[in-house]
Amino acid sequence: MSGPLAGAVLDHVGTEEADVDARVAFLVDTLGFRVLRWGTHVVTGRRIVMLTDPAGTKLELMEVAERTGALDHVGYRVADVDAAHAALLAAGCTEVRAPFEIAAAHARSSLVRETAGHQLQLIAYAPGSPDMPGT
Repeated sequence: MSGPLAGAVLDHVGTEEADVDARVAFLVDTLGFRVLRWGTHVVTGRRIVMLTDPAGTKLELMEVAERTGALDHVGYRVADVDAAHAALLAAGCTEVRAPFEIAAAHARSSLVRETAGHQLQLIAYAPGSPDMPGT
């Protein structure tokens, strides 16, 4: 792959959930997911939860008052958030959130919007991050 996200891998998908507790219960009890961590959304102050399925695929649920039905974002794991963020801005994406630290995840992240309107989260984890299955 070439371009601004060369070497990036799909990390997770983020969805909106009006009843995050019920959704977590279903995913854990019925589908065998495991909670990696609970956190607080840095913008809304509401809860988030990062889960993984038995194969290691991750899903981030973000608590909202009312679901819009839209996919919130797709997260890409990159080696260097700042470089990938700058490259995507140069490629025509718009900045939603400049690179920042997510202490609870032991990660650095940013958020951009591509020209089609989709949000992309860039994320790089430090060793020992609770968001990395198998660590």
